[in-house]
Amino acid sequence: MKKLLTILSIATLTAFSGYGQSKTSGVMKATIQLKTFTVSEDGKEKQYSVKVMERRKYTMELDSKDKGMVNQDRKASSAYVTKLVAIDSDSDDSYDDYMVLKYKGTQNNDFEVIQTDKGFDIIVGNKSMHYDILENNYLVDKKSKNFFIIEEFESK
Repeated sequence: MKKLLTILSIATLTAFSGYGQSKTSGVMKATIQLKTFTVSEDGKEKQYSVKVMERRKYTMELDSKDKGMVNQDRKASSAYVTKLVAIDSDSDDSYDDYMVLKYKGTQNNDFEVIQTDKGFDIIVGNKSMHYDILENNYLVDKKSKNFFIIEEFESK
């Protein structure tokens, strides 16, 4: 009985330590933002809402001064950020357009959705893009074109 208990204990410890050592990154499921804006179309106020869902993936980076040591300290690293932006432009139960933004996060993680005359702007640090609600298209500033990776699709 002692041998069986010892074998099971060793197997369990080996399994857990192997799993703990194999993780090289972390994922953080973050906040969901919901904002409602209005835009003027043909003299009438049109209400639309923007929902932003975020997912962050952190890579593991080790401090270079600890290279070769058994217990190394982790270095703070920027996250790879994926944001799903859902746009409801006709005030029903379903969202009409979806856009996936991917970018390398900044240290201070600035992200803002700001209303404009024809839609909204998404600003991350000093990079920005504009979404036009009336035209259903987006425009990325020239200085930001290599920062954002954008995928856009509609719900049917």
